[in-house]
Amino acid sequence: MEQKAKWTPLVVWSTVGSTMGAAVPCGYCMAIINNPAVHMRAWCAETLLLRYQLVLTPRQLETLWALIVSIYLIGGILGSACAGWAANRFGRRGCFLLSGSLLLLAALGFVSCRWLQSVELLLLSRFIVGFGAGLITTGVPMYHTEIAATSQRGALGSACSVGYSSGVVVAQICSMESLLGSEDHWHLALSFYVVFMAICYAPYRFYAESPKWLFIVKRRQEEALQMLERLRGGDSGLDLELQSMEQEAASKYSTRSLGDVLTDPKLLMPLILFCSYQAGQQLTGCSAIFYYSVFIFRSSGSSASVAELLSLCAGNVNLATALLGPWLMARFNRRTLMLISTSCCALLMFGFCLCAEFGHLLPWLIYGTVACLFLYLIAFQLALGPMPPFIGSELFEVSSRSVANSLGNQVGWSCNFIVGFLFPVMHSLIGSWIFLCFSIFGWLLFLLTKFYLPETRGVEVSVVAKLTSHGFRSKVL
Repeated sequence: MEQKAKWTPLVVWSTVGSTMGAAVPCGYCMAIINNPAVHMRAWCAETLLLRYQLVLTPRQLETLWALIVSIYLIGGILGSACAGWAANRFGRRGCFLLSGSLLLLAALGFVSCRWLQSVELLLLSRFIVGFGAGLITTGVPMYHTEIAATSQRGALGSACSVGYSSGVVVAQICSMESLLGSEDHWHLALSFYVVFMAICYAPYRFYAESPKWLFIVKRRQEEALQMLERLRGGDSGLDLELQSMEQEAASKYSTRSLGDVLTDPKLLMPLILFCSYQAGQQLTGCSAIFYYSVFIFRSSGSSASVAELLSLCAGNVNLATALLGPWLMARFNRRTLMLISTSCCALLMFGFCLCAEFGHLLPWLIYGTVACLFLYLIAFQLALGPMPPFIGSELFEVSSRSVANSLGNQVGWSCNFIVGFLFPVMHSLIGSWIFLCFSIFGWLLFLLTKFYLPETRGVEVSVVAKLTSHGFRSKVL
């Protein structure tokens, strides 16, 4: 039976601080440029004209804007690629500090780009903040699950998703025209996330370090034991955790390279599961909604003002459901939630496709598009939203965890880039049938979960590893 662990102040403080200081800025930077886009484009055109006497055509300006948006995602891909090395070299907490340094550097660039009249500095800052976000989305969920007891893994592992959703809503509010999204203040809106960083990074030295990293990677057993006692509120009931860490430490690998992970047949199924969930999180439609919600609502028949209001409501629905994530992950089995989430998302994307495609024939179907999209966000946050960031920590042992998490997050960021960049083109070519593609990806994830995902809630990673060690012949039911 799963033993309930104490929620010690160190566990709570380390999780809340790292979430608000890293995950919230990550989501904030993703969403902040949507509302002030008109002012930023105008400034880019004016700046290039003044500095280089370069007159941009509308198509060239659109290309430049696409680069400003997507270079954040390119930075995220490269940041994820380096995250495994950084998490092993500097520790899970050290990776959190490194990402914060990059976010701070980017904030200085955002504030200065307008004063210095430099579009290049704006692009560079977007790349740097994306690089830091790539480190965050890989390192922070891994940090949370490694300071958590087995019974706390689901709640703490989904904290990063909650922080990300919170950052999106904060960005939507801060970038309103009446606040910081105006022509004179958009550069301040881009860097406002440093307020969260200032609060949460100040007590950095008091945050916990991962006892598993200390014990298994660095072989500092005494220090790991002391940290574990502080995290659990005493030295009682630590036998199972210590036994698990000793078993992993006894392996001939303290850390494994990318080649070791890719060529190990026992890791084939965990890699497929983790990379599929990271990719599916984007390919089931959430990225298209977050990037183009106003466009989607307008193309479905809503007016401009209504579309903007619905977009803000969608962000709040997403956040409200995300706040349930820690409770859901702690109380319900992973497989059950993922099966419900993937099937419902697939059905709702199919319903949205039909309502949007035939809305011109039956005007009342516009209400169906709104209902399907809002219900989709609720279904998404049942599992597809919170689970992919931390499920890797429940599928891989510590020696291969950082490399596997890095690889999975590269896949996720790459799919994020693909959807963000190609969705407008695909929508112009096939219209609302693009949402049928999202529905198909949802059903594929449902089948993968049904046949190959073992239950990981309350189960030691070594047990999960054995269940998935036979590739497509693994028996998980």
